[in-house]
Amino acid sequence: MTILAALLTWAVVNLSSAFMRSEPDYEAPLDNQLLMGALVQTAETSRYWVKVTAEDYTGWVTEFGLTPLSDEEKDRYLAAPKWVCVAEYSRVRTAPSERSEALADIAMGDLVRQTEEKAKDGWTKVLLPDGRSGWMLSHELMDFRTWAESRSETARAREITSLACSFAGTPYMWGGNTVKYFDCSGLVKFCYFMNGILLPRNASQQCKCGTPVTDGSYEPGDLLFFGSKKPLKVSHVAIYVGDGRIVHSSQAVRVMDLKDYSREVVAATRILGDIDNGKGAVSLLLSPWYFEQDGE
Repeated sequence: MTILAALLTWAVVNLSSAFMRSEPDYEAPLDNQLLMGALVQTAETSRYWVKVTAEDYTGWVTEFGLTPLSDEEKDRYLAAPKWVCVAEYSRVRTAPSERSEALADIAMGDLVRQTEEKAKDGWTKVLLPDGRSGWMLSHELMDFRTWAESRSETARAREITSLACSFAGTPYMWGGNTVKYFDCSGLVKFCYFMNGILLPRNASQQCKCGTPVTDGSYEPGDLLFFGSKKPLKVSHVAIYVGDGRIVHSSQAVRVMDLKDYSREVVAATRILGDIDNGKGAVSLLLSPWYFEQDGE
């Protein structure tokens, strides 16, 4: 990988969650987690670390977590039909049986390529990003494009809030962006991603997306921000559930009454209804990181 990375400018994430650090060192702060199947752009290497950009975030991941791609391979990868994992946790196995050896762990939001082999007794053959093939239970997968197209505007608020609430008790971890761990903005980004919407990674960036809500008339799915007002400095974000309740990752993912949270809302924004308008929220279907776009 180290030699290839100097020649190739793209890679795809191999692991169910690859840790992205601020510097090429295991002791460096964890900034983000990348999902399996995510496309990244490579920049430079340091020993067995590779500096990558994923959507709007840059950091260092280990070479073991990446499969390098040429420009042509990147285009073929984007065009290839894929499955998205919709189960919270699962395993890719060597044969269509739960007794068979595990090849890899896989989690919600991870992507694997489809094969032409027919399903067998409720199992589907998949292709991992590093080229290995294995089997997953068919009900744990959905066609990625069909899934992305199915995220309707009317259902999104309910689906976003119910998904976020389903993670109650998940441990907080700075940089967490997968079902294994969440920080506050990672929970927001992940729940919107699983409903077909890409948001920036950090709360201070998410605050600039969508339409500001200034009168306190919050709707389910709205993002509420905490920190200081003058000057505005955002340090935390929650999702408004409705009926005066929020869900957020603070020490762990928690659902609670807003009035019981001892911090003042300093800003709020409504993402739903304001997507693909140049305000930071982008449909997955229109993202060149996940799908081929016309003219590319």
